[in-house]
Amino acid sequence: MSSTSSLAGRKLVLSTLLETDHYESLIKDLTCTKCNKYMKPPIHLCVDGHSLCGPCFEKSYQCHLCKKEFALVRPMVLESLANKVLFPCTNEGCPKHANLPLLEKHIPHCQFRIINCFMARVYGDCSWEGRAGEWMDHCFVAHKQKVTELPFITIKDKWDAKRTEPVLNYFLMKCYEKVFNVYQIYDKRGGRMMWTVLVNDDNADKFYFEIDLFLPNLPSKRIIYRRPCKCEKDADFLEHTQNVYIPVENVFSMLDESESMNFTVRIGEVENLPLLETPTESESLILLHNDDFKEQDH
Repeated sequence: MSSTSSLAGRKLVLSTLLETDHYESLIKDLTCTKCNKYMKPPIHLCVDGHSLCGPCFEKSYQCHLCKKEFALVRPMVLESLANKVLFPCTNEGCPKHANLPLLEKHIPHCQFRIINCFMARVYGDCSWEGRAGEWMDHCFVAHKQKVTELPFITIKDKWDAKRTEPVLNYFLMKCYEKVFNVYQIYDKRGGRMMWTVLVNDDNADKFYFEIDLFLPNLPSKRIIYRRPCKCEKDADFLEHTQNVYIPVENVFSMLDESESMNFTVRIGEVENLPLLETPTESESLILLHNDDFKEQDH
């Protein structure tokens, strides 16, 4: 028997096992009877045998079902099973099964989780709710001006001094087989404009983004910044030193006659960037140094 057919056979056996009533009963036994979440060690019991997860135990002084005190022993067999069992994802329709540490990482990014359209939080006027995996398709239908399948997007955005929300713009760029989230944020207290780009990739820094501010009829005025992209999982991405920060007075100097900001966001792969050589001294600087030496000799 080939290794391919053997692997397929093991997957079929596992899939069949996960669908049995016995397995569903085991998952139920490993689910907290109070918060209805999967239990991981430490697991606690009352004297009548009702199980409770660690967080619920810490907030309880007696069993919520029978009102009796907790036992002094822990269910070691149940805890051993909790470390080995493949738990199903709690999002309806998701086929994922994994141990608890992996499942806890999966659920916040599960494509079957139900979300609201993030565009509504920035621009308003969108009541869409659905699976995360279907959101991109929704955006291409309902928010065509805010999404692109190209590695660049050019924006003309009229400045509104009355806006109080810090997130001025949000765009989606689908390129390089990834989805890049572009944020433009006005830090009023810090007196600066910030841009950052997030992508769901642990090696996000293999991509870079450029912010190109320009005046359409004045090519001599231009501001260009390049920074590495960041992973969506970075909790502190707003405080990251690799974001693009531009003093607000510099941004205001780039408003056109209609008081609009014109800028392009570009995404690229770092490996395709040319390496820059260490610059040599300019001719004028060399001459200046030579003159200094001549004066010292005299």
